[in-house]
Order: sequence, then structure tokens, then C-alpha cells
Amino acid sequence: MTLAAVLPRRLASIPASKPRFATLEDKRVRLPFPERFRLDHVAIFAAALFAIQRYEGTALYFSIGCAAFILIAAVAFNTAGGLTRAAGAYVFFYSLLVFILGVVYKAYLGEPADSNLADPQTDIWAYVGSIAGLLVAALIARHFSRSTGMLQDLLKDSAMYRASLGCMVFGVSGGLIIGLLGEAGAKLNSAFTQLDQLIPLGIIISVMYEIRRSGGTRSINMPTALVVAFYFLNWGLLAFSKQGMLLPILCWALPVCALRYRLSSMQVFGGLLGGFLIFYYLFPYAQYGRDFRGDSPSLSKSITVALPLLEHPEDTRQKYHEAADVGAPGYYNTTQGFMDRLQFIYTDDGLINATDHGKVFGLWPVKAVFLNVIPHVIWPNKPDLRLGNTYMHEYSPNMPEEDTTTGISYSPTAESYHWAKWVGVLVVAPLLWLMLFLVYNSLFGDLRASPWGLLVMAQIAHVAPEGGINGTIVLCTFGIEIFVFCAMFATYIAPYIATVALGPDRRATPPRASFRNMPRPAREEL
Repeated sequence: MTLAAVLPRRLASIPASKPRFATLEDKRVRLPFPERFRLDHVAIFAAALFAIQRYEGTALYFSIGCAAFILIAAVAFNTAGGLTRAAGAYVFFYSLLVFILGVVYKAYLGEPADSNLADPQTDIWAYVGSIAGLLVAALIARHFSRSTGMLQDLLKDSAMYRASLGCMVFGVSGGLIIGLLGEAGAKLNSAFTQLDQLIPLGIIISVMYEIRRSGGTRSINMPTALVVAFYFLNWGLLAFSKQGMLLPILCWALPVCALRYRLSSMQVFGGLLGGFLIFYYLFPYAQYGRDFRGDSPSLSKSITVALPLLEHPEDTRQKYHEAADVGAPGYYNTTQGFMDRLQFIYTDDGLINATDHGKVFGLWPVKAVFLNVIPHVIWPNKPDLRLGNTYMHEYSPNMPEEDTTTGISYSPTAESYHWAKWVGVLVVAPLLWLMLFLVYNSLFGDLRASPWGLLVMAQIAHVAPEGGINGTIVLCTFGIEIFVFCAMFATYIAPYIATVALGPDRRATPPRASFRNMPRPAREEL
């Protein structure tokens, strides 16, 4: 046999060597989108936190309660379907932002987890009871919800680009357009303002479309980048709103995570730098600046207040901390800036302690919040519910009686306990959560499969930790109106609005990748 015949076989039998240098794909990373947690890893984490808390002087019952909360939360998250379902998203954001981040950061500071609390024993068992109620609600909803959401496959692939542009354009200019209708438009504009989540939805649709159309090489286009910047400026910086700063970024990040988009090292670095600037400088700016803008500021006044504070961000940050240090300490021994906002243990403790001293509120808010869905056109004298403000007046002697606008946020645990003590925590709250999970799981199905599914997740991230238990009712009533309106508008109206600017769609080339979610391989190299 000749050398020419043997050599190809020899070469074919030699295993391919690894490339000497990493490829561009190797340098890209995916943001995590948890679908379930390994319980053995969670148990190790809970045990480590328990040991640290005991070393720092936390009472035994409180440390046991913390470990129990974390373990039950992980089981509830897995049972609810992880972040792929509305129930799992609610469990995730509730448990993380209400409790887990707070006690972990407390351990990091070296402080006992039960310190600075007036009623720590009731607090911890109320949290454990609440997370157990969430587990029961998730377990029942899992067996009775639709597997495929009724609104899951509403938007067609070919209409996505125009739907995103139509939503963003009308979200920015809709109020002005409706205002041209005169007196009739004023009432219509009030309803539109309450239902309007079109800009966040347009951002989500655009990011999903761009990732699918480019085959995973791009996540954002120029119109979307401009709208994100406009939203961040108008509803974030000039409104002194932390939610306004975070929401457009979250609306980009959620589809990036859900569709497993690979980020370059420069994108990761830019994201980390941007996150640092927002948390370190802009959140103190928002908290400090809102005290000077008034209740209903004009655009010119907002700019006048904002510019000096933004010109000297370090000075603004120092003034915010000086003002915060004047008050009484919160959950932590010293002011911790934005970390004070990433837990509700301290504010919940005040409401729970007031309840234990005889100030049980009763269940009338359940009926009142359900009835609040009736529009003002039908019920002109509808009362303005400000439950957080009402609760604060009950136990805060320093709050002026004439103050009816300050809004205080409480977790679902504290509010349900305030309504009816343990009946509220173990009966009322789980029933309301079950209603929410059944409705949302059946309507939206897999949240990754539709833009409004991801919009639901963005709103749950805000309502689950700080909307109280009445926020669950709002999601089941007014929230359904918002999400159904946005889905119908994006599907049937927004593409025609975009056609006015872009002309008829003559493109016949389909996207490079299908918009539908593909099943995840059994083994995938991360």
C-alpha cells in the first residue's frame, strides 16, 4: 500500500487539537435565567448562613426560620416552574427582595439578623408561614393551569418589527394625540395613561425580534436605543424615579436572558459599569432630588432641580447620606444607601408590631381593591385608596395628619398579617396567590414565549416585593386589563401605526431564526 493511500487514514485517526487562542464565541457569556435551583446547593447555602448568623449572635429561632424560609422558597420556585412561569417569577422576586438579600447583607455586615427589630419572633414566623403559603398555592396552580397560555402565540413573527415601532411611537406620543380630541379626549387620555405600558412592551418586542432576526449577533437597533434613552431620561432622571431608570434596562435584560443571548466581554463590562453608576450615584440622586421638585412639577422645574444635582454627583450622594443619617437607624446599624431599599424586614416589622398591639385592620380592603377596578366614568366618586399611607398613620407618631400623599411600601406578608393576623397570612394570602397563579399561568403560559409574558415578569418584579397583598388583587384585576390591552394593541393596531411612517411591508425574507422557543438540548455547553 502506498504512502498516499495510508496518510489520509493516519491523519483522520489523529484527534483534532484544541485551538491555541479562544474564539470570539468563547469570550461571550450568557446572563443566567434560572428555571430551577438544585436543592443540595440551596441547603449548603442555608446551612452556611445559619452558622454565620449563630456566630454573630442571632437568636436560634431566627436562624432556624431563615434557613427554613430559604429552603421552602427554593422548593416553591421549582414547583412553580422557575422564571418560565408567572408563579415562579412571583416566588423569586418576593423571596429575594423582601427577605433573602436583607438577611444575607446583614450577615455580611456582621450584625445579628434579629437586631433592630421590635417584634422579631412574629416577623420570622410570619415570613415562614407566607413562603409556605406560596408553596401550597404554586403546587395547586401547577395542576390546574393551562400548559399553553391563551395569549402566548398571539403575535406573528412577520409583524414584530412594526409592532415594536408602533408601540414605542404611540407610547411616546399617544397622550398628545388623544389630547387633540378636546374634552372627550381628556377622559380617554386618563384611561390610556393607566393602561399605557406600550414603551416597555415595544422595547421587549424589539429586543426579541433583533436577537432572532440576527441569529443572536445583535440585541438592539437604533430606534430602540433612542427610546430606551428617552425613557431613562424622561421617566427616570427628570422624574427622580428609580423604577423609571431600571425599567427600560430590565426590558432589555429580560429577553436577553430568556433567549440566551451571548454578551461580549465589552457588553458585560459596560453593564457592570452602568449598574455601578446607577446604584452608587443615580439612586441617591433620585431619592434626594424628589424632595425639591414638588408634587406635580413642570418639565422646566424638573430640569432646574436635576441639573445641579447631576453636575456634582458625589456631592449629591453625600447630601443624601447626611440626610438619611439624621433619622433613626433602620434594619442595619448604619445607613447602607440603596441596600436599605433591597429588603422589607424593617418596614414590615413596624406594621407587624402595631398589629400585635391591637391595631388589626380587618379584611375590608379586599372588597375595596376589587371594586377599585371600576373606572371613574362609571363611579365618579370612587375613593382614592392609599393603603400604605393609611397604615403608616396607624403606628408612626411623627407622621403629620395632613400628610395623605407619602406612600409607604410593605410586603405581602406584613399587609396580610395586618389585615387578619395568622388568618391573613395562612388563609387569605394563599387564596389570593392561588387566584393570581391560576389566571396568569393560564393566560401567559411560558413567559419567554411572548413579549407580554416578559412584560408581566417586569411588573411582577416590582409588585411582588413591595405591592403588599393588595398588589396581588391589582394584578388580577387592573393588571389583566393592562396586559390584555397591550397585547391586543401590539398585535392589531401597532403594525398599522408603523406603516404610516415606514410604508407597506414588502419584505418577503423571513427571519434567520424562528421566534418560537426551541426545546433546550439535554446537554448544552455554557
